[in-house]
Amino acid sequence: MHRFSKKGKAISRLALALTVYMIGQSVAVWAGSDRIYPTGKVTLLRGDRTVGVYTREAPLPNGTILSTQGRCGIKLNDLYLVAEDQCVFSINTTGRQRHLFIRQGSVYFKTRGMKHTLTLFTPNGAISVQRIRLNAGFDDAFLKGYISVSDERSELGVAEGGSMDVFTDDGLMTIPAGKKIILAQADMDIGLPEEEPPAAREPPETEKGWSTGTKVAVGTLGVGAVAGILMGLGGGGGGGDGGGGGGSVSPSAP
Repeated sequence: MHRFSKKGKAISRLALALTVYMIGQSVAVWAGSDRIYPTGKVTLLRGDRTVGVYTREAPLPNGTILSTQGRCGIKLNDLYLVAEDQCVFSINTTGRQRHLFIRQGSVYFKTRGMKHTLTLFTPNGAISVQRIRLNAGFDDAFLKGYISVSDERSELGVAEGGSMDVFTDDGLMTIPAGKKIILAQADMDIGLPEEEPPAAREPPETEKGWSTGTKVAVGTLGVGAVAGILMGLGGGGGGGDGGGGGGSVSPSAP
């Protein structure tokens, strides 16, 4: 009887060890599913301190500030990004939430739909993506757009593929293809024509911790801007081993 008891305990310990191992393997696979594809060099920062450098494909470091020299592709499970040269940004994914922080530069994106709630943080305010609407009738449809941060303002635009419902300081807004919203400090002139039609919106709900000094306006993307966005997302070659700021990034689809 004592021998069977010892054998049962050994089996229990083995089962527990296998369970822990399988959980660990699952976590490792999940953690390594997001990838970064530099064409030049990507510097990893913690504050102002350099903690690493990437020059080729690698796992995406969650929550780490990334500074690009050359273009850089980011492949997430539901979103594909291309950061332009001299872009400073970070991506933090926790559970069902994803935060994209952009300090400077331009990031192009394309997606078929969001599995995570996405919030974009810029120096001029935050934008919460509420819903992605793809154009009907296309099996391989993607929503394609960009977010850009300069010294004066931040922009979020949709180039093609559908529309995006977002929440800003002005409440809920819809950005259709060919349109953009502009965030700027309330005391700045953002230079949009007064006759620009407003996007569809609903009465806002109060959001704690959001900027209260932000001016939000709607603009139109020019043909050149749309072409630039689509070209920025059109990479097809390898991720590259470094060198050059204008190479393609891979893969080109999420």
